[in-house]
Amino acid sequence: FGRSAGYWREPLIDGYVGVTVFFCLSGYLVTTMLVRELQAGTIEVRAFFRRRAARLFPGLLAVVAATIVVLLIGRPDLGVAQVLAPAAASVTYTTSLFDWTDQAFATKDYFNYTWSLSIEEQFYLLWPFVLLWAYRRNPRACAALVALFIGVTLALDLYLGLSRSVKYDQHEYFGSDTNALPVLVGSLLGIVVLNGWLSRTVRRLAPGALLAVPLLPVLAHRNDTYHPSLVIVAGTGLALVTLIGVVAQPRAAAGRLLSAAPMRWLGERSYSIYLWNVLARIAALHLLGHTVA
Repeated sequence: FGRSAGYWREPLIDGYVGVTVFFCLSGYLVTTMLVRELQAGTIEVRAFFRRRAARLFPGLLAVVAATIVVLLIGRPDLGVAQVLAPAAASVTYTTSLFDWTDQAFATKDYFNYTWSLSIEEQFYLLWPFVLLWAYRRNPRACAALVALFIGVTLALDLYLGLSRSVKYDQHEYFGSDTNALPVLVGSLLGIVVLNGWLSRTVRRLAPGALLAVPLLPVLAHRNDTYHPSLVIVAGTGLALVTLIGVVAQPRAAAGRLLSAAPMRWLGERSYSIYLWNVLARIAALHLLGHTVA
């Protein structure tokens, strides 16, 4: 399991494109929920945080505790501090910042996957207050502000991706700013849809969902670790087209596919699967050994 960073070149190995799609979808869903609350009155911020904590924290705490036990027993080469530092970052949702400061993979993959959860929680922490401040005053101005931030993070991702080729750059890979693009794009789509601003021009992208869905695994197979910010840009674009297709034409083929019973079953359990996938892989490798691939 302790392979070097070079293993990222293997197809589909790290789920990075999946994380980008998740960020876009989460931005859309959370923004839709919060804007509906605003349209009905106001956002109950404390209630929102309580719901998020009840939904997300118990599972994370359980898997972190189990991982600590596994490492302290099964990895005598690691010091206690090497185990507890990334564990603390995981439960405080600061793994992205911990990794960004050149601490990534201090204990291999055991805690590192929580970087995406930390970026998600940073979004949860700030976004209700942004909507209370901006959307309540002027929804169109709020949408314009989000579009401005999208332009900034898109320019940053394109600059990092096109101006250099650096294998595994912590900032590109884990940065809250570089990964803000899909969250903001999903959030803007939520505002646009709820206000009925989805123009005919944008709706014309809806049939493209049939092409975007199969292109996502193609992009995941490519998964260029020398230019992760370009993967973010491409993944965000495909996720956006997919979302527009589902929202604008829910009864079309893409909408029916993504709302099918197996996909709903997977979606309802995706958080738990994500949390436990590393320990499950470790157990499988221990019992079965590495695959031929």
